[in-house]
Amino acid sequence: MSEIPLCSILISSQLSPDEIESLETSLSLSSLKIQKSSNRVLGVDDIVLIITVASTTAQLIDYSIKAAKAINNWRQKLREKGIEAKGKLKHPKLPDIDFSTATEAEIEAWFKRLEA
Repeated sequence: MSEIPLCSILISSQLSPDEIESLETSLSLSSLKIQKSSNRVLGVDDIVLIITVASTTAQLIDYSIKAAKAINNWRQKLREKGIEAKGKLKHPKLPDIDFSTATEAEIEAWFKRLEA
């Protein structure tokens, strides 16, 4: 089975390391592999996480749903603490989507577009 890149997550360095780690943990618990990019130039040391999945293309749908749920749950937990999730989802074939303005449904729809 080969690894398929699912998307990149650009996270503002303004979030605490604990909050970033909680996203990494949530994604990992959803069977998604996370890699931190060493290129942190995007916006004063923003953090880039690359989600890859070890699967066939047919399983991409399941992993897309898991990623959307994990990200939305993480955003909800931050909101409960009064913290705004600052970051973006990125994919070469899709427009970026901003965590701070996107609804849960918009994030789920963004991931569904990866399946096409």
